[in-house]
Amino acid sequence: MKEQEKITFTKEELAAAVKVPAVVEQDLKRIISERLEQCGLYFRVFSRIKTAASMARKFELKAYGAERKLQDLVGVRINLYFDDDMDICKHIMEHSFDLIGWSTSERSEEEFSPTKLNGVFRLPNYLKDEISSDTWDMCIDDTFEIQIKTMFFEGWHEIEHDMRYKGEELWGHYPGYSRYLNSILATLELCDKSMVTLFEDLGHELYKSGRWSDMIKSHFRLKMGTAPMYPEVEELLDKDMERVENLAKKIYKTSRQDLVEQFLKRSRKIPINVNTIVALLNDSQFHDSRLSAIFKQRDVYNDGREESLAESRHYELRPLTRHTVFQMCTQIDGSRMKTEQEPQAEQIFEKSADCIYKWIVRKYGVLFKDMPQETSTYHADILAYHVNVHYDRERCRMNMHVRHMDLEVGGRIWYSEASLFRDEKNRVMLKVCNGFAEPENENKLVQESAGIFFSYPGYYKTIVDTIGIFNGMSCMNKRRLLREEKLPELVHALRDPERKFPVVVIISKENQDGMMDEEWLAPFRVADFTRTVWRYAHVITGYEPEGRMLLKMLGLLPKETVDGDRKMEEDGDCKETVAIKVQEEAAPRLYIFWPDGTEDHYGPEDVKNCSFGRHMEARVDMRTYDIVRGGQGFYHKIVTDLRDWNVSADMWEGFKLEISTEIPE
Repeated sequence: MKEQEKITFTKEELAAAVKVPAVVEQDLKRIISERLEQCGLYFRVFSRIKTAASMARKFELKAYGAERKLQDLVGVRINLYFDDDMDICKHIMEHSFDLIGWSTSERSEEEFSPTKLNGVFRLPNYLKDEISSDTWDMCIDDTFEIQIKTMFFEGWHEIEHDMRYKGEELWGHYPGYSRYLNSILATLELCDKSMVTLFEDLGHELYKSGRWSDMIKSHFRLKMGTAPMYPEVEELLDKDMERVENLAKKIYKTSRQDLVEQFLKRSRKIPINVNTIVALLNDSQFHDSRLSAIFKQRDVYNDGREESLAESRHYELRPLTRHTVFQMCTQIDGSRMKTEQEPQAEQIFEKSADCIYKWIVRKYGVLFKDMPQETSTYHADILAYHVNVHYDRERCRMNMHVRHMDLEVGGRIWYSEASLFRDEKNRVMLKVCNGFAEPENENKLVQESAGIFFSYPGYYKTIVDTIGIFNGMSCMNKRRLLREEKLPELVHALRDPERKFPVVVIISKENQDGMMDEEWLAPFRVADFTRTVWRYAHVITGYEPEGRMLLKMLGLLPKETVDGDRKMEEDGDCKETVAIKVQEEAAPRLYIFWPDGTEDHYGPEDVKNCSFGRHMEARVDMRTYDIVRGGQGFYHKIVTDLRDWNVSADMWEGFKLEISTEIPE
């Protein structure tokens, strides 16, 4: 038979073609977890979607082609606590998904290796449809892989995979160490077997002692509720010991596999406790009329169901509270448009509207197949996904609202709203509100700050970068130098009541080379800071003389008398020193002029002594952070202050669509 031609792809090709939404991985993990929970097994489930880089490496190592395709685009790993659960779990998976085939680790008398089962299953059709169609042209099969292992070998498997499977050269000339490693593995295998033997032996002792409830818990080793055994059942088991084939012995001789199958046959999940276990076995095997009468009177399969807090909460509906993560109200001035003549308001409006609409098409077009490609009015809903655009080109007006559910955090909805219009001064104005809504959690120990999720929508970035905005002054992505002739323009901007951008002014002294001394800020990185905040804050740097001029024009420095003393003014018969808002030492110093007319200022000691708890992961655990100090800490503090002001300012609250999905024309 002719050997098939090996096919390879680069990670860039794979990244462009293979698109697997998170819902595919999450749904497989949910289905598996629910099946295992239904029968009470002890387990942990982990999952992953194969990255483009990982796929590219696998294509290099193995011969994939028309006859052999990559089968583990999505992988699920099940870690079990008991060795004899592996066959039970294998049976459950075979009855949950369409099986392609199993492979297992080979064991020999001379070598120990992790015991694991690898199963390949066909993806459910509804999940396959979620994956990009180009995926199947990349020698990738419409399958997923399930690995089943015990907890004892889970930690070893990663070491074995990286240090032995991928690093055979480590062991080639050192057989003694390889044997040493095998002896450790033998110990782990013995632990797996010993745990099962321990509970079996304990269960037998409990049977001989007549402790029926404890016997059931030890013998079946399932996650059980704390409900005590019914007194009538316990009394019946005691009396029945007079018989050779008594009920207690029948329970003890029932295998875990048989019991698990009974739980899986139920049309809905039932509470798992000693009473339901005996009831299930009686219904399927014993058929003892005395037990049947007891359980019928007790309604055993519903008894205790109301105690399940998770189920009662599952159906509890709570109002959603909105949290803003970015907002802006600004003029679009067209300063970045490449046109021979100054762009007119109509041109600026049309290009801005196109930016917003194209962003909507890229983000939601895969869900709404009938969405027009050209900018237009459009309204559609699919469950938790919503798009509403009202576009009036003649009147230069566009309003839009979109929202979708968070695929990682249950109950959270993300939304973006924008209003684009031409005002009475013939200016094109843009209002943006980005945020999320979720039910308030009364039991939440750590309250998440919306500023941690700070993010502006892609269309706002495109408009700022390619069209240009004016917010008190033009928006620039490079640091600006404070010059004397530009001072009146800056003062006007700082006093502009429509300005929504905070203005950061950094005043430094000259160093010995005549350059601006920024050592006092290190490692603040002024250029990097500017590139980070320029879409929602202005950054200006200047030398001390120009800085002092600016502060005096703003009334933030006192006018000096001939002898250098501070100006004094009369207040009745008393003389008081005029209060100044900043220290007399104007440089080096960093000033923030907020849109509400207030200002903050910081000197070298503030930078040096700054300690900031920087959040490392916003989605998983809000308490995950590290501590940065000095200039680096100061950098994160100022960025966070600017973002917190943005999300908390009374700027624009959107269309208030909690009640209606219709946006105003």
